[in-house]
Formats: sequence, structure tokens, C-alpha cells
Amino acid sequence: MQVNCILRSGLLFVTLSLAIARRKQSSFAESCYPRGTLSQAVDTLYVKAARLKATIPEDRIKNIQLLKKKTKKLFMKNCRFQEQLLSFFMEDVFGRLQLQACKETDFVEDFHSLRQKLSRCISCASSPREMKPITRMKRIFYGIGNKGIYKAISELDILLSWIKQFLESFK
Repeated sequence: MQVNCILRSGLLFVTLSLAIARRKQSSFAESCYPRGTLSQAVDTLYVKAARLKATIPEDRIKNIQLLKKKTKKLFMKNCRFQEQLLSFFMEDVFGRLQLQACKETDFVEDFHSLRQKLSRCISCASSPREMKPITRMKRIFYGIGNKGIYKAISELDILLSWIKQFLESFK
């Protein structure tokens, strides 16, 4: 069992490395998944996010919020911002999270899979320049040290609700 978990952690490391190295999006028409499939994936992530939250210390920083209302507006309207926000969670948050249990690894793998599926549905010209709200979010995230990881994970349900609303908005 422990060997299986170690192997999965290694697989996750390789997956994260590939995700960071490859930032390519496909066209909408050819490779988009059915909206129901994506919506089910988000529902599954809600459950797994709750389990993940239970494995980390509680977020005690109440006066700082990473995902704000303005951020939601950008997420709903700007495909570049969506990609950068999902990359922030994959690379910065989950990349710094020390995965100790297979449950955590499962969540990160499923989140990565959802991110890839979403990128196939959204036709968007990628840009190497980071948008200012992402830069600000990273500054806050890194400014509060390891507590930034707890803060970001505590806000996963917010991000997942945005993804769900986004999926419901496009037809």
C-alpha cells in the first residue's frame, strides 16, 4: 500500500513537471468534453477538496482573501486569466504542498485533469505575460509563507464554484 502511494507521488511529480513545461491549448470545436462530464468532475473535486482541507492546518488568516469578487469577474470573462489562475494553483499552491497521503495526490491529479479538459474547451491565445491580479495574488501568497498554502486550499471551494458557474455559462 505504501509503495503504491510512493509510486503515485512520483507519478504526480512527473505530471506536475509536464504541466509546468507544457502550456498549450487546443481549439474549442474539436476536443471539448461534454459539459456534464466537466460538471461531474467539479462535483468530485468538491468532495476531494473537503478531504484535502481536513489534512492541513486551519486557515487562521481571516483578513486576507486570495480569491476576491473582482477576481471572479476576470475568471468568468478572460480565458488568459483562467489559465493563469489554474496554473497558480497547480504550480504554486500544489507544487509547494508536501503531499503525504494518497488522498491528497488523488485531488491534485484530478485537478490537473480538469484543468487540461477545460483548456481544450477554451480557445485562447496564451501569453507569457502574467496578469496583474495574478501577480498580486502571488505576492500575497508568498508573503504569508506556508500559511499561503493553507489560505489557498481553504479557498478551493470558491474556485470550484467559479469553475462550475463558468461551465454553466457557456453552451
